[in-house]
Amino acid sequence: MDAIKQIESVLNELSLNRETYKIVEKKSNESEVTFGVAGDKIVYSFLTPWLALNAKNYEKYQMLGTWGKKKELLEKILIGNIISMSKSLGYTVPAPIEANIHHLKEVKTSLKGTPMLGFLGNFSVNFEIPDYWGIGKSVSRGFGTVERVNSEK
Repeated sequence: MDAIKQIESVLNELSLNRETYKIVEKKSNESEVTFGVAGDKIVYSFLTPWLALNAKNYEKYQMLGTWGKKKELLEKILIGNIISMSKSLGYTVPAPIEANIHHLKEVKTSLKGTPMLGFLGNFSVNFEIPDYWGIGKSVSRGFGTVERVNSEK
């Protein structure tokens, strides 16, 4: 957070596509969040499409046929996404992660102009994920944003 504070203090304009924009207001919000393995399963909802499938997994997904088999693959991918997110944050997952997809629907979306298959719906997992964090591919572009269902704000 210190690096962001340093940049924020000297950043007064942005240059985007040969245009320069003056920054007239800056706001930052710092808070502590809980992250990691939980004792009980927590239900989350995807607010933006979850990009679960790479090219290889997409082919496998299409060949599976039944929803039960597709759901099983997506649950494994979801667990893998959570493990990858944990590694990127320097968190070692101390216990097995268990995930269950409840309701999931396929949605067509695009990434950099390329058509993609995304998913919206609910899942539960024995892992604390802060609201508005992303899971899966292209989270920095807003994909895979989750929110705890029935969380107290």
